[in-house]
Amino acid sequence: MLGTIVILHGWRSDLPRWRPLISKLESTLHVVLPHLPEDKIRNTAVFADWLEQKTKNLPPFFLLGHSFGGQVAINFAARHPDRVKKLILIGSAGVRRRNLKALILLPFAKIFRFLPTLFKHFFYRLIGETDYIKASSVMKKTMQLILKEDQQENMKKINTPTLILWGKQDSYTPLRDGRLTHQLIKNSALIEFNAKHGLPFTHPAALAEKILWFIG
Repeated sequence: MLGTIVILHGWRSDLPRWRPLISKLESTLHVVLPHLPEDKIRNTAVFADWLEQKTKNLPPFFLLGHSFGGQVAINFAARHPDRVKKLILIGSAGVRRRNLKALILLPFAKIFRFLPTLFKHFFYRLIGETDYIKASSVMKKTMQLILKEDQQENMKKINTPTLILWGKQDSYTPLRDGRLTHQLIKNSALIEFNAKHGLPFTHPAALAEKILWFIG
């Protein structure tokens, strides 16, 4: 075994979807895929604190984050460089730009809760925020926090060897965010795929090949 890899999934990810990728890694690595907690309101740093407690009994490990899990991984790697042997980011969140979705969702989230359910569902589908519709009240408040948080300063602090994997057709975290992440993390490499945001689920074999190459 080359060591332990901790995988941080994206926002409310369906963990069984990770099985094809995990099956290609677990003959070489001890794979840990914890479920990100939803029991209380957290910002990115508090999620990273949770990860520190979750992994306190592990030796230094490889850390992989997809989407929102990448945002947490960046925060963790910047604050705990001694814990992370190598960092892998897949379609990671963490670059926050002012956009129409954020301008509408964040200021009006409190107002919309008083509106009829049908109207709210129509509105959130209109701006492409179906995750917000499905979230519990706790996770709605968590989403409002994390959508405000930018990890670019933390990216600049990371010296850990980092592999950045990105889908060219990613509409959730666009490729320009991946290229900026690559620029800000000094010791990093970027590999682009003809894929969308669900890269871990649509290209598990290709991802596993790159991950094992990077780790080995």
